[in-house]
Amino acid sequence: MAGPKVTVIGAGSYFFGRPVIHKMATNEIMAGGTLALVDTQPKVLKTMMALAKRVFDKSKCGVKLIGDTNRRKVMRDSDFVVLTFSERNAHFRGVDTQIAAKHGIRMCSSDTIGPGGIFRALREVPHALGVAKDVTMLCPEAWVINFVNPTTVMGMALRRFASEVKSFALCDGNHEPHNTLNWCKRAGVVPSDAAAVPAEVYNKLDLAIGGVNHCTWVTRCAYDGKDLMRVLRKQLVLQSRKDKANPQEKAKPRYNNSYALQLFDLYGAYPTAVSHTKEYVPFFQGYGVKPAQPEPIRLFDAEIRAREMDRAWKMTEGYASGKISVAEFLKNTHDDHATDIIESMWGGLGKQFYINSPNRGAVTNLPYDAFLELRCDVDMHGPRPQPYGEFPLSLLALQHQVLFTHELTAEAAVTGDPKTLRCAMLSDPICNNIGDADACIADLLKAEKDVLPGYWYKSKRRKR
Repeated sequence: MAGPKVTVIGAGSYFFGRPVIHKMATNEIMAGGTLALVDTQPKVLKTMMALAKRVFDKSKCGVKLIGDTNRRKVMRDSDFVVLTFSERNAHFRGVDTQIAAKHGIRMCSSDTIGPGGIFRALREVPHALGVAKDVTMLCPEAWVINFVNPTTVMGMALRRFASEVKSFALCDGNHEPHNTLNWCKRAGVVPSDAAAVPAEVYNKLDLAIGGVNHCTWVTRCAYDGKDLMRVLRKQLVLQSRKDKANPQEKAKPRYNNSYALQLFDLYGAYPTAVSHTKEYVPFFQGYGVKPAQPEPIRLFDAEIRAREMDRAWKMTEGYASGKISVAEFLKNTHDDHATDIIESMWGGLGKQFYINSPNRGAVTNLPYDAFLELRCDVDMHGPRPQPYGEFPLSLLALQHQVLFTHELTAEAAVTGDPKTLRCAMLSDPICNNIGDADACIADLLKAEKDVLPGYWYKSKRRKR
């Protein structure tokens, strides 16, 4: 059987552009398939096409390569359509961060929760739904895989407002099998130099990870009936001491172990994505009389991210032009979460992955349609969350609050309703002042007028 047709919307993606080319070139299940690259920037598309052609020619993988700035010209009969675009990522995350900080809200990542997550959704959701509309006409059997933040909001919007397409959403944080191996090492279940988790270990392991994307938690970790959560906490204590002695400068990793330890002691669970989760709670914002420990979260460093993205792009240009060899590309580029899932789905490999999709009863005390990141069985029929059990009572309120904020955000992004946008902002866990929320919304709408849909600026919609 020939490989699938994979269409990539946003071919120059910082995270996905090179990995999908690597997977298509080196994997026997993908051999003989088609890679359709789409990017609205002609120079970016030309570079990615040149890179893919060099790699495919060298690998002799038999993959057909097509590309265009107009997705409708290349996406017909796709088996998978991967959304991996971003509207001036670092720039607008910086704008969101600085304006939010001006109104008393601190964000260290600025792309999932808070004003940054809300306004990124306002920018990105309409594009995702536009792609979904084209999918219904050109490739109605395709799976739409969202790989754009805010993951949950994007996934919710596709499920609710483009229900005719098959879709799910991804985040690279809990990438299997590396994720389970990492937690087994931390808990002492396998040696620190283990390359994989043996099958017999899986049979005795109870590792429960789940929640809303970027607010996911290890709620159970046991092996052969022995509870290992205390082992994980003990490690975290040691790591937090090192953290404080030598803190990182960048906002996302800064003091993460210290923040994680405080959250562990509060909720009895280990945050798996603390570089984001510390932004989901009000405790590290700097509110109140007592100072936040070890400090209020540092603001997202947009300039650093922009430089990182520029360096990555220069390397991509080097691969595309031949300044860096195909051999180096194949050595230094690795497959990623989305490409591994596509391989498993198409090849019927029966592998399990963490995927964002409706709960469907897996977490017994959260709604059936709650959009959660859970370990799933997945094939060409889509993801099916594995049984999870109850989510800890200590975390339920936070999960519900985040879910409602994301639901309201998705609705606001589609309807352009200012009242819904206001409710989304004021339901957000890190917004605590009505006046600040209103002023923040007004400033962000003004600053991002050139990239937001026009319906946000019709006078009749601006009245409350």
